[in-house]
Amino acid sequence: MEKIEFNKVSLIINKNTPLEKTILKNISFDIESNKIISILGSSNSGKTAILELLSGLMNPTKGTIKLSSSKDFSKKNIGYLFKNPYDMFFCKTVYDELAFALYNFKYKKEEIDKRVNNVIKMVGLKEECLKLCPLDLTLNDAKKVALASIIIYNPEVILLDEITIGLRKEEKDKIIRLLNLLKNKFKKTIIIATKDVDFSYQISDEVYLMNLTKFIKRGSTEILRDKELLKTCGLNVPKIVSFIEEARERGIKLEDYKDIKDLIKGVYRSVF
Repeated sequence: MEKIEFNKVSLIINKNTPLEKTILKNISFDIESNKIISILGSSNSGKTAILELLSGLMNPTKGTIKLSSSKDFSKKNIGYLFKNPYDMFFCKTVYDELAFALYNFKYKKEEIDKRVNNVIKMVGLKEECLKLCPLDLTLNDAKKVALASIIIYNPEVILLDEITIGLRKEEKDKIIRLLNLLKNKFKKTIIIATKDVDFSYQISDEVYLMNLTKFIKRGSTEILRDKELLKTCGLNVPKIVSFIEEARERGIKLEDYKDIKDLIKGVYRSVF
């Protein structure tokens, strides 16, 4: 995959009815491959709709979405993890859930077993969970299984909707390590729709800001230091950015850090 291009894309639902609503309005941007991209915005900004369009769950009312290489999207090169992972499950066991797509793609049983065992370890779960019903899993484990069900068939693009909701700090850190592995070792393009500015600041190569159906701005994570810009999108600056700026105002010289562990070391060096 070379690049995903949105060209003047609009999305209107319930068109020509009393319930007509504009979800996206004249969106144009491109997404380069082998990057982690965060699409940030408050509720109803349109960020989830972008994932739904990319996954093929919805079609644009106007405009086009395409690969610069002119290849069409297909189920095999796009993987979409829903905001609620339980909505993705329909099999009786975790094994069946992971194996389902591979059976559809005509993989042999030996290859399926191998992939299932490898992917369950990759997301940090034990083989014992393969016998469990996915609907009985904790939210953290359900998200891991849902992500594993995508990774297992090796798509080029991975779409994640609010992946951090309900996760503690240590669980988010594990997700960060896994997503970086997928990008760096397996050359995946990862697109995350989220309100979690702290997570995005730590993991993203680029950030795309949305507000009320419109695309506002794209750039490096440096734009997440712009309080006024984020305020227009209903967002706050990352907590680590606020801390560093307040420390500087009090005369403590700190570098810019993205990871809390690095910040703690920086504070220690500056104070002692």
